[in-house]
Amino acid sequence: MRLVHLSDPHLSDLDGYAGWRLRGKRRLGYLSWMRRRRHHHRRDVLEQLCSRVALEQADVIAVTGDLVQLGLPGEIAQARAWLDGLGAAPLVLVPGNHDLYRDDAVDGVLASWSRYLHLPEATLEAFPSRFDWGPLTVIGLCSAYAAPFWSAAGRLGAAQLARLDDILAASSGRLRCVLVHHPPLPGQCAPRKALRDAAELAGLLQRHGVELVLHGHIHRNAALRHAAHTRVLATASASNADTSRRASYRVLDIAERPDRWLLDARLMTLDGDGGVSCRDHLRCEFPRR
Repeated sequence: MRLVHLSDPHLSDLDGYAGWRLRGKRRLGYLSWMRRRRHHHRRDVLEQLCSRVALEQADVIAVTGDLVQLGLPGEIAQARAWLDGLGAAPLVLVPGNHDLYRDDAVDGVLASWSRYLHLPEATLEAFPSRFDWGPLTVIGLCSAYAAPFWSAAGRLGAAQLARLDDILAASSGRLRCVLVHHPPLPGQCAPRKALRDAAELAGLLQRHGVELVLHGHIHRNAALRHAAHTRVLATASASNADTSRRASYRVLDIAERPDRWLLDARLMTLDGDGGVSCRDHLRCEFPRR
């Protein structure tokens, strides 16, 4: 089976919003978007990348957050239209810190994106999500919350971690893929942007021998090995026009054997001419538990 991962599209524009009408953190975010970020995250780049993703014939698509900039209603609607156009494959989504930029964005995100969040009820307290496809269990975590203006940090909280513990125990024997927006391991990014309870999450991943973790947030490609078996893969922003961190997605082909799982993961990066090149190729095995 084939899983495709992309992250941090930052696809929405802020046309029609007057910066002077925004307050607090949103005004600062608007100024950042207009001065700098809109030149790095471009819709034409995202469209080129998605046209290549459509050719991969994915069985499942995973998106690890930051679809929008400020969590405004118009942005949330734009993101829903983009999600609907990604193709026929089942899509599993977790929110990023820009999606839940302020508390008033939560209800809109839960209502508009519900089809892709796979939650039993429309509340953040329902995370983690669980989506089963063949031998694969995709577990979605919500690390996003409305942090103060100086912070882009994430947190899971004790209750969500306890529910994750239960899901991992119940899914033993399957290949587990955890989705989270923020990097899951301590030290992966600056404290201002880090997951507050990364140490607790890393402990759970190790104890249950989780096979895969996919994340975004850092806007660059990275591949780490955690403990004995866990592979942690970050994928760069799907709309990044910066040539030093080109827009990327990952194609993960998973094969099942009686005693192990085989993973063939290709990092696909957008070229200047709109094509894609494989920039990294990871092959590994996981024992079946």
